[in-house]
Amino acid sequence: MASNLKTEVQVPVLIAGGGPVGLACAIELSWRGIECLLVERRDGTINHPKMNQVGVRTVEFCRRWGISQMVKQSSVPEDFPRSIRFVTAATGYQLAHYDFPARKDELCINSPEAIQRCSQIFFDPILRDHAKNLGGATFAYSHDLESFEQDDDGVTARVASLKDGKTLTVRADYMIACDGADSKVRTILGIGLEGDMSLNFNVNSFFRSTDHDALFKNGRAVMQWIVDGDGIWADIVSINGDDLWRFSLMRLESGHIPSIEEIGQLLRRAVGRDFEFEIFSTLPWERRRVVAQRFQERRVLLCGDAVHQMSPTGGFGMNTGIQEAVDAAWKVSAMVQGWGGPKLVETYDIERRPVAQNIVDEAARNYNQFGRLPKGKGAEENTEAGAALRKSIGDTIYAENFDREYDMEGVPLGYRYEGSPIIVPDGTPEQPFEVMSYLPTARPGHRAPHAWLADGRSMLDLFGRGFTLLCFDEDVDTEPFLKAAAERQVPFNVELVINEEIAALYGTRLVLVRPDGHVAWRGDDLPEDMDAVLATIIGA
Repeated sequence: MASNLKTEVQVPVLIAGGGPVGLACAIELSWRGIECLLVERRDGTINHPKMNQVGVRTVEFCRRWGISQMVKQSSVPEDFPRSIRFVTAATGYQLAHYDFPARKDELCINSPEAIQRCSQIFFDPILRDHAKNLGGATFAYSHDLESFEQDDDGVTARVASLKDGKTLTVRADYMIACDGADSKVRTILGIGLEGDMSLNFNVNSFFRSTDHDALFKNGRAVMQWIVDGDGIWADIVSINGDDLWRFSLMRLESGHIPSIEEIGQLLRRAVGRDFEFEIFSTLPWERRRVVAQRFQERRVLLCGDAVHQMSPTGGFGMNTGIQEAVDAAWKVSAMVQGWGGPKLVETYDIERRPVAQNIVDEAARNYNQFGRLPKGKGAEENTEAGAALRKSIGDTIYAENFDREYDMEGVPLGYRYEGSPIIVPDGTPEQPFEVMSYLPTARPGHRAPHAWLADGRSMLDLFGRGFTLLCFDEDVDTEPFLKAAAERQVPFNVELVINEEIAALYGTRLVLVRPDGHVAWRGDDLPEDMDAVLATIIGA
């Protein structure tokens, strides 16, 4: 803990920022046996939920860390429907709706896990406690990263306590910055952001109410978009399926933060009548579509909101950041452990920035489609004109596929590292990227696909701290590959999988999977130059 910190500390990895992305870094590093120090300005408590969806790929990472069950238990109840409703008010007219199955009824075909509606007020403490339990991370809460500099061998940072002003000098081999949208690390490095800095200004409120008659009049739902004749102006999110809620205002004058009394009046309007509620907190924020010019500078790697800020339409922000945390952590771990090549870390930017750009653009697309809704007067009125306008709005919602942001399996499972210098291509053509559908493939660069093994494990459970060579033919002698990896001290194991369906899914007799679960190489026979393949995949 921070009280045990000395005035000078040497640690393999310094993490700046203790939100969910920084905590994921701490877990992934600790899980790999790498010590780290996490510095965070806040005291570690979460009082206001900004995130409410843990994506399927994130839950897969939680599965390998051993906490996916805790995430499920902290999500909305498994029988709670994931319905989305478009209404004039919670007690008003329903214009359109999308009904997605409750978790207990959802068929998990392409993953061993499912999306979880687990709010940040529950998710962050799970990550924090697990990172502490793993034992590899030290936490310096209420501390500010004041400055840093780097050289060819590492990073030297100055950290100050916000409680007593005492300073700490930290020397680390690498720093991973997860310090948010106003990232001090990004600013010090002089890395700019490119894109739209303001799509619109928003304020959301965290409140409690047990009035289900008002809030669920049209049926239980995880989200209700509130629509009038000028478009969508607010939304109400069920945080725990019961008494906790988030109310977001979208159509505000930039910079105007309503008082609690004003928010209460707007909340009554969004619900459609007076009801009992208690507002806990409010948070203003700017909806953006931006990506950093680069995701790293030598020995400093940046993740999450520090390098991309996106519309929450799709729930991609934190989940994209956690993908980055895993990618950054395994590469930095390889360097600290001594088996990573000199070019490995620089592939972080090469692989992750294009993925982030695609996701940021997709989130903006989901938001921009709101502008296509028909405009008019009297949407809330019981008149012929009101009914016609409501029908026109509903028809547009269905015609424009507003369900796309809730039914987008291709985004979390279909991202790939096309053209990466640490991926060995196999000559097969790149398959089109689809947002709403995912076609499993073991093509190099892609996430190795899920399939159930006879013993009840997922194929994903075979991958982890090192490289995993999957062998689908027991007649193949994999010993030469093992020896070649041992000579380079690359962590490497072989998994024999005798299953015709899974072999057909993976496409070749041999598939080499990276520590992050992405395919690095595949073929029907051992490569002629195994050392050259190994050199490529570790960035030598």
